[in-house]
Amino acid sequence: MMSHTAPLLRVLLMAAGTLAAAPALADTMTQAQIATEIIGKDLVGQRTGMTVRLRYDPGGNVTMKAAFVTGAGTWRFAGDSLCMTMTKGPKRGKTCLTFEKLGDGSFRNSEGMTLRVGK
Repeated sequence: MMSHTAPLLRVLLMAAGTLAAAPALADTMTQAQIATEIIGKDLVGQRTGMTVRLRYDPGGNVTMKAAFVTGAGTWRFAGDSLCMTMTKGPKRGKTCLTFEKLGDGSFRNSEGMTLRVGK
């Protein structure tokens, strides 16, 4: 009896260890969560080694500032996505993003950029 339970126990322990080590999957934030936690906040992130500052104003305007570059445009919701139409700056045009909440005031957008609420 003992000879069969020891290998089974080892397999169960290895499986449990693998599950415990797996990162938690973040859920896509809802429109209401984005409105509460991102809109109207100063956000700071890194893009190609530069610090980028973003702000989605409650009135529908978006501004972006980096070392030598600025951008501006408008934003609106499309379901749980935040869609920007940049009219000034290097990345003009429309982009729709989703966000995942990472904790501690940090978020990752669907382009892979991690943003945190600035102080």
